[in-house]
Amino acid sequence: MRWYFEQYKFNGGYHLRTIFAAELSQTLANKCLVPIPVTKHTMATRGFNQTLGLLDDNLWIVEALRCKFYDKVAQSKKNRVTRLQTQQPFAVTGEVQAILDQPVILVDDVYTTGRTLYHAADCLHAAGVKNISSMTLAR
Repeated sequence: MRWYFEQYKFNGGYHLRTIFAAELSQTLANKCLVPIPVTKHTMATRGFNQTLGLLDDNLWIVEALRCKFYDKVAQSKKNRVTRLQTQQPFAVTGEVQAILDQPVILVDDVYTTGRTLYHAADCLHAAGVKNISSMTLAR
């Protein structure tokens, strides 16, 4: 998995997004999915959101979160203590209104400390989303 994510996220291997597509589509079918967003800087340099890339276009995907700021140090470069000290990086988008009464699954690629999912859930909960769970491809 380490090799997979290195190739997929950091070496431009966008074609690798399909390796887990069938399993993810089957597991996540008929569920409201909120992918963890990437910063504008990451989108500009990488060219894609790795979490969104893992999801089939036929799934119910709601981009209800956006990054509020650009952290100059990528999560992958931080140690555990620094990750846990990260401030709330997310804000909701207008799309959150459509999911207030829906059970939501936050989707991320890798679970390391859980801080990213904690922040995302906290942000959605503050906006009024009541039923939030999460799913990651790897831990």
